[in-house]
Amino acid sequence: MPYLVNGQAVSEELIRQESERIGRDLRWKTIPDEAERARRLRAAAEYSAIDRVLVEQAAANDPRPIDANAFEQALKRQKLTGGCREAFDDTLLRREIERQFRLQRISSEMAAGAAQATPAEVEAFYQANRENFHSPELFHAAHIVKHVNGEQAEEQARAGIEAALAELERGAPFSEVAEKHSDCKGKGGDLGQFPAGEMVQEFEDAIRALEPGQRTGVFRTPFGFHIAELRGKTAAGRASFEEVRADIERVLTLQNQHRAYLREVAELRSRAQIRLVPAEQAAAN
Repeated sequence: MPYLVNGQAVSEELIRQESERIGRDLRWKTIPDEAERARRLRAAAEYSAIDRVLVEQAAANDPRPIDANAFEQALKRQKLTGGCREAFDDTLLRREIERQFRLQRISSEMAAGAAQATPAEVEAFYQANRENFHSPELFHAAHIVKHVNGEQAEEQARAGIEAALAELERGAPFSEVAEKHSDCKGKGGDLGQFPAGEMVQEFEDAIRALEPGQRTGVFRTPFGFHIAELRGKTAAGRASFEEVRADIERVLTLQNQHRAYLREVAELRSRAQIRLVPAEQAAAN
């Protein structure tokens, strides 16, 4: 049986969307009985769908105009993305963009009263959970690459990387050889710092055994032939407070904003008329 919220029916499609969204939470897997899990998920989805309707109603009933300039820019972007012609009837598109603007504004305002996480709260969270904060193994490397692709055959790429290797063995600086020979020129081949697992496995395997300042010979990856130089390596370990402080502050503040939003939704619920009605009655609305 559907719900009516201030006379507006909560559609099964909206409940399905909320069920799909909420159901991604892995905590649902802790309910072993499938029937019980489905029942609880359905109840949570109905509750969330009602909340969505309440917020959309508040947004639609807000008499303030939206920013006309921002609206027209959004309309133009949507038309370009969708390939709409100038003569296209954009009435429905305008209505949807206005709905989104109003919904974004009301949602932001509902969370606006949230307190910013304090430095003391951020540090206390870190101290309570420091075992869970890890920094990955980091590499700093540079490379010379000759791609094997439709524009360059394997034999041609191999000859190019061998020419680069010969110059390195004669003592030429790595950055100069990279700028001269690499198919990825710029910054002397410097890839900057990156965590373990970011590069393809063949590349990581080639640099892992090196010490800073050492370089590889020629090796192959799916992209082509490479020569790599390791410039720095940092072992994995526990992340320091300074490394994660900004992330913790952001997460705690988002949690505060979510609580503020839920309080505002609860206030909307307290003033709303929410009724469970037969399907045929809801359809008539």
